[in-house]
Amino acid sequence: MKRRIEVRALSVLLVALLASGTIVPAVSAESESRGWLDTFDQWVEPRDMSMYNPVIETPQRVPLDAERARQYPGLILLDPKRESKFQVIDADVVPVSPGNVSLTLQTESDDPGTRDLMPDVRMTQGTISWYWTQDTWAYHEITIHNYASSAASGTVIFWSLEDGYGYSVPFTNLAAGADRTITVPFQVIAQESSVGLKPIAVEIRVDPTGLTSWIARMPIDAIEKYNNDASHLLDPDGGENLETSDLYHFPFSEGYRVLSKAAQVADNTTNPYQSAYEIMQYVYGAMSYTYEEPYIEYTISDLYTMDHPSPIDGKYVGVCDEYGTLYTASTRALGIPTRFLSFTMEEVSTGNVSGHAIAESWNGNAWIHSDPTWNSFDNPQVYKTAGNTHINITVYGDADDSYYTLDPNDPTGDGILRYEDFRTQILLGEVPRYN
Repeated sequence: MKRRIEVRALSVLLVALLASGTIVPAVSAESESRGWLDTFDQWVEPRDMSMYNPVIETPQRVPLDAERARQYPGLILLDPKRESKFQVIDADVVPVSPGNVSLTLQTESDDPGTRDLMPDVRMTQGTISWYWTQDTWAYHEITIHNYASSAASGTVIFWSLEDGYGYSVPFTNLAAGADRTITVPFQVIAQESSVGLKPIAVEIRVDPTGLTSWIARMPIDAIEKYNNDASHLLDPDGGENLETSDLYHFPFSEGYRVLSKAAQVADNTTNPYQSAYEIMQYVYGAMSYTYEEPYIEYTISDLYTMDHPSPIDGKYVGVCDEYGTLYTASTRALGIPTRFLSFTMEEVSTGNVSGHAIAESWNGNAWIHSDPTWNSFDNPQVYKTAGNTHINITVYGDADDSYYTLDPNDPTGDGILRYEDFRTQILLGEVPRYN
């Protein structure tokens, strides 16, 4: 058995939990109260319960064909044989707004008048939208320059290399030595794509032959996420389970690391159930369980966890609430509504009460159980299988590191949060599907 958790501060949550009659205090009267942490003897230890997971099949994607492509006006198909022609270019990449970056390429110094009569139109700059939402349009501003000695006409094409399609916009009478900015819309079609990383490219073709004048893969990848509007993957709690906080960071600035890793892990998945499963497995393998402070007493933010890996094996460290936090941040970043749960449960054979933290992800119809500490997915009965009863659940949301100010050892903004820093705690009690 792990050592009993030391406790230090009073929480109003304790009153509500004790009033329910289902939580057993685990500390003596001489100890100072730590709220919810006082209600159990020890944290749950890591286990591998994957043998009880349902069989999860990866749907096979069918490449977009000409017949389906006709359903989307303006869409053009990419010849798979041409994908190798898209080489990554060097460019200065600067964030300009959430989800958009500015690209500046090396400019040519040649005088247009010294060029021959062959068309020579190239991209010089661009503002690229990289955070895509399914079944919406992403808009990209591509600045082109005519390096030839005569006017040129043609098209600018924006490609999603993985999905095999793109959209084009024509330009006409671009004078020799002149620039022009072309806005190229791109439709992110859910049924013809997948979430995750999206290698993207720009191609310029010139008239009258349609010859490729310039072609390159962009130095950043786009990231595709689920759509959370009313006709797609709507959060049943009005968006609360998609929010960032002092505990969860995404998708921009310093939180881009969370999003990019989530996109890599769930790459090529096509439904939230499958995406959540892949992320659960990733967190299980990426984390190393610890019995040290501050992880035992506090909930640690995703960025703090990523910034403090183990010096021994390089894995992230924490107890079950860090596992749950990294999972929650990752799924939310991809548009999967996810709520963070903590609960107590009693071991039938000994009567010991342990505390545990997991998550549930919304698949569009139901909350799906996910436990990266136990490598368990969509099996809320796994705790009974392991010999426990009285699984008493609380939903924790809206974490604010400055909400609880009575602990002098918990400075605001350090990414180390108390359970009292959660503004909302909803006691679900002994939920039938878990008990």
